[in-house]
Amino acid sequence: MRNKKISLLLLAGITLPLLAATILPMNRAFLAVTDLLPFIHDQASFMDKKNETTIKQKLKELNTAMKSAKHETMLQHDLFAPSYSLITENVNEVVNAFNAGKKSYAHWTLGELTSLCLDCHTRLPESHSSSFQNGELRVDEAKLKDPFTLGMAHLIVRRYVDAKSSFTRDIQDKLIKKDFSELKAPFQQILLIETKILKDPASMELIIDSYMKKELMPASMKNILSQWKERLTYWKNAPILQKGLQSENDLKQFFKTRLIPLKQINVFEEGHKVDLLLTSGILSNYFFFNQDTSHAAEISYWMGWLEKRLKREEFFGAGDYFLKQCIRKYPKHPIAKECLKEYKESIEFDFSGSSGTNIPTEVEEEIDELDRLLGPKTKPLK
Repeated sequence: MRNKKISLLLLAGITLPLLAATILPMNRAFLAVTDLLPFIHDQASFMDKKNETTIKQKLKELNTAMKSAKHETMLQHDLFAPSYSLITENVNEVVNAFNAGKKSYAHWTLGELTSLCLDCHTRLPESHSSSFQNGELRVDEAKLKDPFTLGMAHLIVRRYVDAKSSFTRDIQDKLIKKDFSELKAPFQQILLIETKILKDPASMELIIDSYMKKELMPASMKNILSQWKERLTYWKNAPILQKGLQSENDLKQFFKTRLIPLKQINVFEEGHKVDLLLTSGILSNYFFFNQDTSHAAEISYWMGWLEKRLKREEFFGAGDYFLKQCIRKYPKHPIAKECLKEYKESIEFDFSGSSGTNIPTEVEEEIDELDRLLGPKTKPLK
């Protein structure tokens, strides 16, 4: 809940053939968010008293739609349950804050909520369509004037060509206006599409090469792109990008050769966003097709580890919820203690500042509860 980036997103974690029953509430949620977007994008209109009735109604519709999907089987899948828990929790928080007159906090939280939802959708294999009427729910472009926000809307319904076109237009607009403050954002979304979803490093390389030649491109952005390119080059001929993980043995090798080495380096260096996105996409795709894998606990750990770091790198993720899922569902598994250790470190990071570490009592109580699930307590937070 601490990423303040506002973007258009909405939960869509399931495909029509697998879970037709979920489509109706997801469409209702999508429509509610679409109607809220003008207020999300313009805080002044969100704060304006004359819009209270409309906003309350749309928030109510969103809350109802999300709750109506609660018992759907696919949303209980370990791959989607963490995001669904976090999203529904945030929807409730937005509704309660707005009704209590805490509009600034409600606006901030709504922006956080929308950015979290896409994370769930991008875990789907590229071959699977959106749950929104099999991808046929059209985006009302009249409501989305900003090309970046429009790109995010296209990304939601898995229209990748349209999404990249919108992000490209946003980049061009910013270059022409020499508005470089938010230039990185559309590039990151294109990187997300080409790596986590499409798993096509070579395509992203070509895109980067085209922008490196532009005179208007600031040196700072060229430096970022060059760091991405270095890691893209490293990955682009990897067989795993074409075939994915085919077996439990492939998965164990993936842990050993791709994930464990990430813990030995500084993944917060710019280029390693490529590694985080690609490994997250490959792992989540395997989990999507292999819910009953004997390595579900380890996958929950690694999804939590990856998504916590992606969120810190201005993407999104339900990392803490994957870690808590690991502990609650698999308390007897050896990896559960690692999940708790990672969760504690995450909490310490999130609640640390210039005045020290100030962890809310409710969070400390939850950590104690998770600790008890594992038996003998691990080292307490300081």
